[in-house]
Amino acid sequence: MDAPNAPRRTMEQFCGHVCAFVRFAPDHAAITVELTGHMEEHRDALLEAHPELTLWDAESRAVQAMGDAEELGLWLDQIHNPRLGWFQIWFRRVVWTLAALILLFTLPQTGEMASNLTAPLSHGGNMASLLEHYDERNVVSDFTPAATWQYQGYTFSIPRAVVTHAADGSLTLHYTMKISHPNPWLRGPEFWAWLWAEDDLGGVYPSYGQTVPYQSSAVLSGGGLTWSYPFASYYDMWVDNIDPEAHSLALRFDRYGESAIYLTLPLKGGT
Repeated sequence: MDAPNAPRRTMEQFCGHVCAFVRFAPDHAAITVELTGHMEEHRDALLEAHPELTLWDAESRAVQAMGDAEELGLWLDQIHNPRLGWFQIWFRRVVWTLAALILLFTLPQTGEMASNLTAPLSHGGNMASLLEHYDERNVVSDFTPAATWQYQGYTFSIPRAVVTHAADGSLTLHYTMKISHPNPWLRGPEFWAWLWAEDDLGGVYPSYGQTVPYQSSAVLSGGGLTWSYPFASYYDMWVDNIDPEAHSLALRFDRYGESAIYLTLPLKGGT
């Protein structure tokens, strides 16, 4: 307890005495700032009401008005409980660590997808190879489709699609499909084997899941997973032997009797 005739203390000394009874050291700085603010306000009010006071006398009265340093410190110790304080500190550290990890895994999406679109495509090629030899290919259309489709929390979109002329005069569609979901544990859905296509003339382009085993020649729609991140996965896909008279192609996934995916893409035009 403060002795009645104890020497006058400065604000800094008073704050140090109070904090000596607060076990959670990380909060000492905040407590000091708060207490000092109260005492400075009281000091300034005294100087305004009593101009004859010296700065030292006004500050001493402000310190005395705060009461017993030990009692105040013990009361603040109950508020600044060390268990709760350390829990909050470690909780924030865990949250920031998780946020940094998520950021670490999601940031590469934009840069890497621009230059590393690699996955199986028709005739053993891939999108990276197509882009590398772009000038050598007979490109009919190159565009970014605006169509999107949502199903059970997933959002399907196509960042890029390229249509080329094959040697036999038919068309081949190469496209990258992005599938995003707010739950990072639901990335990389396995849908590609059942994604088939149908053109506007009624032509059907079956996928792996729709064909008889060991009859791969009947597969005209396919692809596979390229990149998988916590909130988005990318697939390089293709549709082969498209009728050159067709103007659009509908991508469909209805394995379970409902149109989970129904995206329509133009086959002509674009840049």
